Amino acid sequence: MARRTIPGLLLAVAAALWLGSGADLAAASRHHRHARADSSYLSVDSEWEADRLVEATAALLYDPVRNRVLFARNLDAPLAPASTTKLMTALLVYQQTGLRGFVTVLPQDTAVEPSHVPLRVGQRVSVAELVQDLLVGSCNDAALALARETAGSVPAFVHQMNRKAWELGSLHTHFVDPHGLASFQEGQVTTARDLLRIFQAVLDVPALRQILMTRTVATRSGSQLRILHNHNRLLGKYAGMGPAKTGWTRAARHTYAAACQRDGQPLLLILLHSPDKWRDATVLFNYGFRQVKESSGAAGPAQPL
Repeated sequence: MARRTIPGLLLAVAAALWLGSGADLAAASRHHRHARADSSYLSVDSEWEADRLVEATAALLYDPVRNRVLFARNLDAPLAPASTTKLMTALLVYQQTGLRGFVTVLPQDTAVEPSHVPLRVGQRVSVAELVQDLLVGSCNDAALALARETAGSVPAFVHQMNRKAWELGSLHTHFVDPHGLASFQEGQVTTARDLLRIFQAVLDVPALRQILMTRTVATRSGSQLRILHNHNRLLGKYAGMGPAKTGWTRAARHTYAAACQRDGQPLLLILLHSPDKWRDATVLFNYGFRQVKESSGAAGPAQPL
């Protein structure tokens, strides 16, 4: 067993003190611990330190400018994507509709764990608004309505999702629904490497990038006002945080696809099966930007995907 250095012990003590503070514990949700999102939290000096602190089963931190992997853990381990599934749903809907058109909500669209502001049967909603609901509010009913309207049926849409995954090179990904509630045991599976490819395809669409960075969406249908808040708690709190999609189910735990940029340098992050995506993301982005800064001007060893 490796001995801890004095800096390592100090970091562990600091983390323990933070986790024990009453204010942070009071703010914790029943599903996970909140992590402080400021960029000074959890300064990470080495890959060894990052590996010790990160708790996700699979993680991938990627520098798209230099095409190099800055941190990797279990890149090809099959794990459930949870609501990061909705990235593929949004991509297909965009490619087939351009976010134009309207959807009339049918009873089968609401036969799912509802969103915070559920859709109503008979409600007529624009495709653009439903995609906002999908990516900002992570609404499961929006996923079903969009899938049915786009492909004629949810099973037909899921078939298109799997075909698109194959086209993108995500060969170890398989979808069984458009929202991500299905478990690994039910066949919903991806890998960190595959999910990064899907995320990059979504980021190539400016309209979807913008939606993923939107903090609050407010729409009105008749007398109903729907207000949805982005589930990405690092947005607006962690310096440089950009478009991201979160996910969580009890079985999948936390999943995350996120982009962050500082001084013109973007980094892309994928987390699967994490007990605390906010802490893991903070650790890895802090580590990544430090590595980029220290290696600026130097070629460094390439580790392409």
